[in-house]
Amino acid sequence: MGLDLHHTIFEFFEKIMDEHSHVASVRRLSVADECIYEIERYKFHDHVKVWLSDAYIFTKINYYNRPRALKAGDYILIAKPEGSGGVPPDLIDNTKIAVGKLRELMGALTVARMWTYVPPTEEVLKARRQRSVVRPTRRT
Repeated sequence: MGLDLHHTIFEFFEKIMDEHSHVASVRRLSVADECIYEIERYKFHDHVKVWLSDAYIFTKINYYNRPRALKAGDYILIAKPEGSGGVPPDLIDNTKIAVGKLRELMGALTVARMWTYVPPTEEVLKARRQRSVVRPTRRT
């Protein structure tokens, strides 16, 4: 479904999308018993739909029962902060509809084919953080 989400999740999602550098606009669609947003992206001049799933553990069954409004190129967001799960990569490759948490969606919005986005590993993230730390210079 998608409606068993706290109202603050919708507010937070809309705020984050409004602030995303690749998002031109975000609007909630009127789809019965579902929470689906349409996002317009600057760089790719396209519109993608994002379904906010209310599943605690997102499974293949949830994936197969996704809203019919979702098409290739769209995204399924596991919207509950405590939620988890996913589906096998081959299923995503076949349907071209990705699944992930907010962090993955944020990255996926930056690539043309959102279903192909692979988040950076913890090692890569750690290296980025270390490079961004300003180190004091020595005075002699």
